[in-house]
Amino acid sequence: IDSEVMGTVTSNIFEVIDADVTGNEEVSFQSMSSKYYDRTDGSTTTTITFDIDTEHLYDGTEYTLDWEICNTDGWFEGCSSSYASTVGGSGEITFTATASGTHSETITYTDPGLPYETYDSVTDEYTYYNGVWNNSFVFNADLHVQGVELDDNTSEPFVMGGELRDYSRLDEPSNILKNTPVSVNGDFYLDHENNRVLNYTVNCHLYEDGSTTPADSLSVDAWPSQEYLYFSIPVYDEQTGTLIDDLVPTAASGDHYVECEVVRDIDSEVMGTVTSNIFEVIDDTSNQDDASVSVAVNMHPTESWGTVVIDAIDLDAGQEYTVNWVVEDHASGTPVTMMQNDHIWVAGNDGTHTYELSFHDLADTTDACITVVFIAGETELQTVTGVCWASASTADGDGDGVYDKDDQCPNTSAGATVQPDGCTDTDGDGFDSDLEISCGTDPNDATSMPTDLDGDGTCDALDLDTDGDGYLDADEVVAGTDPLDATSMPANALPTCAIYYSLEVDGIPTTFEGDAAIPALSGSSAQGAVSAMVPQTVVVPAGSYYITAHCVDPDGDDITVTVNDITMGPIAGEVSAGALIEVGEDVDETLDVTVTWTDGTDTLTAIVTVELDGDATPTIIPGFTGLLASLSMLIAFAFIARREA
Repeated sequence: IDSEVMGTVTSNIFEVIDADVTGNEEVSFQSMSSKYYDRTDGSTTTTITFDIDTEHLYDGTEYTLDWEICNTDGWFEGCSSSYASTVGGSGEITFTATASGTHSETITYTDPGLPYETYDSVTDEYTYYNGVWNNSFVFNADLHVQGVELDDNTSEPFVMGGELRDYSRLDEPSNILKNTPVSVNGDFYLDHENNRVLNYTVNCHLYEDGSTTPADSLSVDAWPSQEYLYFSIPVYDEQTGTLIDDLVPTAASGDHYVECEVVRDIDSEVMGTVTSNIFEVIDDTSNQDDASVSVAVNMHPTESWGTVVIDAIDLDAGQEYTVNWVVEDHASGTPVTMMQNDHIWVAGNDGTHTYELSFHDLADTTDACITVVFIAGETELQTVTGVCWASASTADGDGDGVYDKDDQCPNTSAGATVQPDGCTDTDGDGFDSDLEISCGTDPNDATSMPTDLDGDGTCDALDLDTDGDGYLDADEVVAGTDPLDATSMPANALPTCAIYYSLEVDGIPTTFEGDAAIPALSGSSAQGAVSAMVPQTVVVPAGSYYITAHCVDPDGDDITVTVNDITMGPIAGEVSAGALIEVGEDVDETLDVTVTWTDGTDTLTAIVTVELDGDATPTIIPGFTGLLASLSMLIAFAFIARREA
């Protein structure tokens, strides 16, 4: 604005050189012989030979070629930091161009090995020896004339170093259920920075403890980032989210571990191996905790009989447990069975259960002892013995003057006159009067006696299958056959199935009183059953669900039901099977659930489409309130048979 000189700066002194050049000189590297080289160590010296080409040179001009080894960050593949000061880490070559205008040099680089230091205990001094750290490298070359740079270039990148660091690791897999994949993450730490140069493969193997043959294996292509390589199993396609590969045990149960190795692809070298902890594959019918029972007997204060109390603790929610018990008389030295039975239940989410046995009707003995066998699924967990008491019961529950231990009719009407066995038989025809009343005959008429067509011990008036042919009277009436003729039976009837679903937090259904998602899966033929399935689709929001098929056979045939891979049966008359499915948030897709049943004569397979609506709000299905707590497993239950004994 006013032409004022504000200040002055001056450059260094530089030289204008009189030299003949073409101005188009170029320097380049021929391809490296490998992308990987072992390191020099105490027994082996590594050398790398590479070729540098120059062209468009001026005939007769003296050129200088300077080279050095450098770290590279792998992005622009240039020289990010130089090892020129290290012994053998650089060199200079001078040559005179010829009429061809080209010149090539073959250079041999000797790896000095890793830097290290030594300690002299006499002088108390350390001596440091230069070397080259493991890394991704390039060779850099500059072409000069009298110190003036004309061109520069770098070689292809390569790696020196190739071991795993000690802190490579696998996460600790948790115990898993059979037929479910192992979930494990791992970090492999390399002793070098691999900057987009080498490819690696991670091979993982699932072993049963003690076996040298893997139960399952998978391989993952891997690019490490700098010095570490992270991987995760199961393996998913990051773009589509679909499962590519996983490790699944073949054994139903037992100890397992995962072993993973890192392989350098360029030379198939196994760089190292890491091994996981020991984890357990659990059969979904086995106990998964430390469930146990305690057994004690409490004596009645006045009537000399015992009540056995069985307390179970540390139960798994949703697990089926059984107590088999037997009471034996040890008074004579040789045990004699007095009573026995079992008690079966499915554990709730409080982890405890109490079962009481009142032995008010036990025969007299000075040494009654109970043995209790505690079972989870099909696995025997514990046996309790040595709980004994003296029994001399004077209990009379119906107040008829006959002690319960001698009473053959323990529920006679109040005020009734009874025989010494506790039963009433007013007309002397051999039938208890109360039984005659229940069976519809006259207890005061000796000629009026209950009939039992099939001889099964239940009078015809109370027998749901009068002729004993295995078909209920009500079903025979509907089918048009004679319920009083054992040779007159309905043709095979197909089971009727309904499809339910319940939230995992409610547990798998044990009763089916609510509305079914698909209320009927039945027909006059198996194909007709599939065609009659309405609706074919179950819509569920985000969450975990049990999809359950509940089938009832009107013939009481043995039914086998399968939902996906979960099979129950054959069980007579009424069977349910269920499988667990999981629906993630914001997921909208469909999942086919396969339901198959057979009654020994006919077979049906139906596909139920579960539509996953990840944006919907979970609701409680009618009839499924107050069900069992959740289980992170596939599970199935059998239900009471409909067929009459």
